[in-house]
Amino acid sequence: MSSSTATRQPGRARLWAECLGLFFAAPVGLYFLRHQLAHRVIPLIIVAAGFCAWYLLRERDFDRAAIWRVRGLGRHLKEILLGLALPLLPLALVSYFFLHDKFLAMPTSHLAGWLSLLLLYPVLAAYPQEVVFRGFFFQRYRPLFPDPRIMVLASGVSFGLAHVFYGNWVAPVIAGLGGLLFGYRYLRSKSLVAVGMEHGLWGNLLYTLGLGWFFYSGCIS
Repeated sequence: MSSSTATRQPGRARLWAECLGLFFAAPVGLYFLRHQLAHRVIPLIIVAAGFCAWYLLRERDFDRAAIWRVRGLGRHLKEILLGLALPLLPLALVSYFFLHDKFLAMPTSHLAGWLSLLLLYPVLAAYPQEVVFRGFFFQRYRPLFPDPRIMVLASGVSFGLAHVFYGNWVAPVIAGLGGLLFGYRYLRSKSLVAVGMEHGLWGNLLYTLGLGWFFYSGCIS
């Protein structure tokens, strides 16, 4: 690919302004549009992911295989499943005692919807978000965060702020912690497939237990 077709990196000041505007100020600003956008979340995520994927594919120094890499997926899957298993009981207890009416409500009362969620959430929501918050963010803003630990932290904070949209404190806290985990996974695996799978499994777990209510557009008040 010639240099004329590759994207040019803006100056550092402009890059800071862009990063802070798109990934920190804009997510907070969306809070004030939450009622208008409540049922358009997935289409917006997919459009954003499409733009970010287009950008990544144009970058000469981006490892394009990261978009579909499955090498070493088995090793990462073991770590991912262990990471899901360890907090499973505490999360189930929290949901049972504090959200008793939501606990296991989807698999017991909405089986078809729950099964559809298990299949579609990783593809339509989790993976596209990872293209934006890990693939694009890590590639575009490398000059601002040369320390990988700071990059993971910045990406996690931004991911948490994006969930302020739901109008409760639980969603941004859980998402922020998840963002740190997903950033770590992306650094380790160099694979959006691996991190998208981890994100998808966590989302499916939370929705199954009832904690996904905090991430549901219908709960926006």
